[in-house]
Amino acid sequence: MKNTIIIRFLKLGIITLILGCVTTAQAQRASIPAQVFLNQYLSNAALAGADSSLNINLSYNRQYDDFIGAPVVSLISADYLVGKRVGLGLNVMNQKAGLLNQTRVALSYAYHLPVGADGQTLHFGISAAVENNSLPIEDVDGDQNDPSLTNYNSRGAYMDGDFGLAYTGKGLSIQAAVPTMRSYLIKDEYGSVNRATFYTSASYKIGLGEEVNSIEPKVCYTTVKGNEDLWDFGLDFKCANNLANIQAIYHSTQSFTVGLGVDVLSRVKVLAFYTSETKALKSYTDGNLSLNLKIALFKH
Repeated sequence: MKNTIIIRFLKLGIITLILGCVTTAQAQRASIPAQVFLNQYLSNAALAGADSSLNINLSYNRQYDDFIGAPVVSLISADYLVGKRVGLGLNVMNQKAGLLNQTRVALSYAYHLPVGADGQTLHFGISAAVENNSLPIEDVDGDQNDPSLTNYNSRGAYMDGDFGLAYTGKGLSIQAAVPTMRSYLIKDEYGSVNRATFYTSASYKIGLGEEVNSIEPKVCYTTVKGNEDLWDFGLDFKCANNLANIQAIYHSTQSFTVGLGVDVLSRVKVLAFYTSETKALKSYTDGNLSLNLKIALFKH
């Protein structure tokens, strides 16, 4: 009885945070479709080490059109349950768009607290990050003496961080995260680019049978500084003894993502995505491609 009351209280706390911590936003976030289902640690530090494997993820995302200066996002992450309840994670991301180059390295700590039977767990996580933004002035086609260019590069590397929490159990997952705490503490003219300020999601995994093993619907909500709030509605189908899966995600920007994944080996998954371009940019580009590799080792 006591555990039931605690679980209900924790669920209520998460839902209250989801509904009450929404803020406005300033610029478009980088699109990494793998963070919706495949590698949820990317969007929430609380899920570092949420399962018992050492998870290594590599992701390469780029504009479908092969033109000079097309946006490219590359990342590698690893997370592991190092103790009975403690998880650690590391993720390194590099974004390039035209002459702009952004690199972010984050180290995460997570604590996983069991709160009931059937794997019901409350997760807390925090990350410390170092970020560097640069622009090669010598490649600028224009006034290379513009002081705004010098000011942009003069900042050097700076500290940032993020915080998240989640509840998982009995197929249900509820999450809330602040992806960049710096934007709340320091007014930064340049650091606001590509910044999500708040992220939340809810999903429920439904077991089906042998041919189609499960289906998991998920809804995500993100605030981005200076832009409209973003909604994502996704489905993850697993089949063939969980060796293959199909993902479909609709975005409130009037675009969609489709993905196909296969388990090459028992611990290696390959997943490819195509994301159509948003309504505002369909006349200029054909969308984005994302290739992802996940390796799960040392499962307890």
